[in-house]
Amino acid sequence: MSGKRFQGLDGLRGVCALTVLLCHASDLFHRGPIFQHGYLAVDMFFLLSGFVIAFVHEERLLAGMGLAPFLRRRARRLLPVFWIGAAFNIAVFIWMARAGYYPPSFTGVVVWVIVPLTTLLVLPAFGAPGTSFSPAMMNVSWSLAVEWLVNIAYAAIGFRLRTRTLAMLVLAGWAGMAIAGYYTDKGWCVGLSRTACLSQGLLRGTPSFLAGVVVYRLHARGWFARLPVIAPELLLTLWLCIAVITTPTATPTFDWIAVTLVCPLLMLLMLRADDKAPAFCRSLGELSYPLYVIHPGIILLAQVTPVFGLDRGPDPLRALLVIALCVAAAWVVSALSRLRPLPQPREAAA
Repeated sequence: MSGKRFQGLDGLRGVCALTVLLCHASDLFHRGPIFQHGYLAVDMFFLLSGFVIAFVHEERLLAGMGLAPFLRRRARRLLPVFWIGAAFNIAVFIWMARAGYYPPSFTGVVVWVIVPLTTLLVLPAFGAPGTSFSPAMMNVSWSLAVEWLVNIAYAAIGFRLRTRTLAMLVLAGWAGMAIAGYYTDKGWCVGLSRTACLSQGLLRGTPSFLAGVVVYRLHARGWFARLPVIAPELLLTLWLCIAVITTPTATPTFDWIAVTLVCPLLMLLMLRADDKAPAFCRSLGELSYPLYVIHPGIILLAQVTPVFGLDRGPDPLRALLVIALCVAAAWVVSALSRLRPLPQPREAAA
């Protein structure tokens, strides 16, 4: 498989991660939503994941690479960054619980055993109070759990399915998700709780991931060669415009259009303009996953505790400091995850 890297998709992933961060930090800037539709970035993540995983692994799977080697590769790629970010968030959670920022129902067993263990294993925190998938991660890890499950299904059987079959599954999944969006009156913002992850969460994540696989296959066949080349900066701005739309109620129709039409089109246009992607796109891509997993603890500290002075109310300047700190922490996590043990001298190794 070619070692090509799609810098345009890196930039798109990075901007999506920033909008998730800004969505979670909205109350730090002012009372009321800002980047309210940042949650749709999760659906873009699933779409991008399907494309990239098919690009990197589909030929290997067709050539005979089994499920176990595939999962080892994914674990080496995902787990070091996740565990570094999770360890920080767990430490913040334990400190907040011991300092009285969580109710007494968060007992010692919950604080010291259940939440840390389930967080590190990317499992729902059954046994903890409430319905949160992971109290230490502001629920962002629900999407990682769904991605693992979808990855397993893809590597076990999905890569063998014909493109037409996958496309039919995508359409059926998106239709089901649209119905669920109206039925729950939450649009596409579902699947976040421990009880909904294996139902609405999988329904939300699976068709977008498979859509990414379909896009990869059609892209490899040259289906989209006649699409116009649009400046990547404009395409990234378009995503910001989607994420910043604020509404007082759920928007199932808007979410459906954004996920099923705008997200795939935006990804295709970024692929067409990949050779024009600015250099900063690669840096954004490298920070996207670390930013996604490290920011919950910092945002929790800012929202609830007096550490940043934001527990008394919004302050745009302090909020910008928190955002900058999240980005800096993501850079540190990225750097730590790339560290490798120094090779031992021959005589020492003997």
